[in-house]
Amino acid sequence: MTTPLQTMSLQIFGISTGFVTAGAIIALSYSTVPIFLEHPNETSLRHLRALFSSGSHIFPQLAAAASTAFSVLAYNAPSSSSLRTQNLLAAAVSIGIAPFTIFVMKPTNMTLKEMGEEGQGGIEKSGGEQRVQELLRRFGRLNAIRGTILALGAGIGLKAALNP
Repeated sequence: MTTPLQTMSLQIFGISTGFVTAGAIIALSYSTVPIFLEHPNETSLRHLRALFSSGSHIFPQLAAAASTAFSVLAYNAPSSSSLRTQNLLAAAVSIGIAPFTIFVMKPTNMTLKEMGEEGQGGIEKSGGEQRVQELLRRFGRLNAIRGTILALGAGIGLKAALNP
């Protein structure tokens, strides 16, 4: 069992980590992708690779941390309570960005990464400049959806904390 202070700390951590991480992911979609679209594709793809690399070391771990906080809250809630169900749902939805990334985003991400690694030849081989622009827009949309998934998990956690 957790003490009331531990419970409150886990709630604050899970909710704030979820919302802040979701905001960062969504902000990348609406601030960075439009900038990529304004620059030469080869330059944009090089910067996107750096974005993928840094993001893969930050966002999954933060989503897992938020999910873990909600899981601990669920574990310590009475077994028949809606609080347990709400926190389990918050945990599952928060970590849901991982399968979304793997199963939905990965084909787009890998195509963009491969195009960037091969430079101009990779761009031409994979469908040309227009194809890069399409994939960058798709990445932006999918990334915004991924952030929204995490925000939904944090929102469920917030509801659980405010209305147990």
